[in-house]
Amino acid sequence: MEIVSTFAVVEESLYSVLYDTEINAVDDNGVTIPVEQLHEFRRLFYFWNDPVRLRAFFEEHEEDLKEAYWEGITIDEAIEKTRKEAKKLEAILIEYAEHGKTTRHKNLSMLFKPLSDGKFEKEFEKDKVKVDGKKTWIRLYAIRIDANLFVVCGGAIKLRKTLNDRTYLLNELEKLKITRSYLMDEDNDELELFELIVN
Repeated sequence: MEIVSTFAVVEESLYSVLYDTEINAVDDNGVTIPVEQLHEFRRLFYFWNDPVRLRAFFEEHEEDLKEAYWEGITIDEAIEKTRKEAKKLEAILIEYAEHGKTTRHKNLSMLFKPLSDGKFEKEFEKDKVKVDGKKTWIRLYAIRIDANLFVVCGGAIKLRKTLNDRTYLLNELEKLKITRSYLMDEDNDELELFELIVN
């Protein structure tokens, strides 16, 4: 998997990578979205709002969904929960990304937290964001460049306590690693854009 490019979700604040993998998506009107237009931020929110794909996901991971922690939630309830969380998360990310361009009191760093609790990296920190509340499971993963400058590189419905015991979650760790390396590459043209924004 390689990064093809980055796209602005909110100019000068929130960006998203596009990988060279094939992804199929359909918008709200049933129109197929071209692969080259589907960066990670958009791919994830399409997925989290697509009841057909969510049903397939929860059926595939029904064993995890049946864990006592989730208190017997049904697949239909899980789909509805995911769609509500996705709507709330997308709205708050856009709001904080926009506000963070003009004020320090409401920016993306207030939402994103280090991937590993208590582990801060000096540069290009691996971060996660989720909706506040009890038993939320949507996670968006990003690399922090500055207080209000993040590059989204993946996300997941995290039904397990750790990212280390399911293939689809391990893939998200790999995306974080790939994106961090990509952004740290001094020969990368994208890095110049982010340096201009920070300075």
